[in-house]
Amino acid sequence: MKRFSIATTLLALCGMTATMAQAETTSDPDSYKIYTGLGYGQYSFQWEDRENDTSFDEDASMLKAYVGTKINPYWSFELAYENFDEASDIDSSAEIDGVSLSTLLSAPINEYFSLYAKGGWLEWDAELYTDIPAIGRITSDLEGGDWLYGAGAAFHVSDNVNLRLEYVRYELENNIEPDMDVASVSVEYQF
Repeated sequence: MKRFSIATTLLALCGMTATMAQAETTSDPDSYKIYTGLGYGQYSFQWEDRENDTSFDEDASMLKAYVGTKINPYWSFELAYENFDEASDIDSSAEIDGVSLSTLLSAPINEYFSLYAKGGWLEWDAELYTDIPAIGRITSDLEGGDWLYGAGAAFHVSDNVNLRLEYVRYELENNIEPDMDVASVSVEYQF
């Protein structure tokens, strides 16, 4: 319920921002756009549970879907759902998903290519399992909200389609101190 109310609030804020931006940029229709996209990536998930003397380091895939508002050629807001597949090793496994709100600051190099920096907030849920000999399975259900940051490149394929390459770091703060690094590719459609 907490995630639903946060997502609803974020969508309302994006909508208000989009309405204000559209009102301000009616003389230049190319400066404001709504876009949506789908992405696939690989992530590295690392954590250390000092209390139970266990650690974990594994790679897995992730999927994301996002919608955004491009205020002008240099500034965008983006709301995303991110689903990280289960990462596991011999004794442990982890699965995380979350909703994020980010802002992107772009530097257009030419009409076909731009670089961008990204920063935002991720609300996440995690399920962690560890099998310890003589003790059994330890299960942890965690949730939290933390900062994300990254950089990427966008390629303008056609009038409405962009291709994005992106690298993002998620610093999840909790008693197990997990970190996630994600490299992804996305296809984006601008309306």
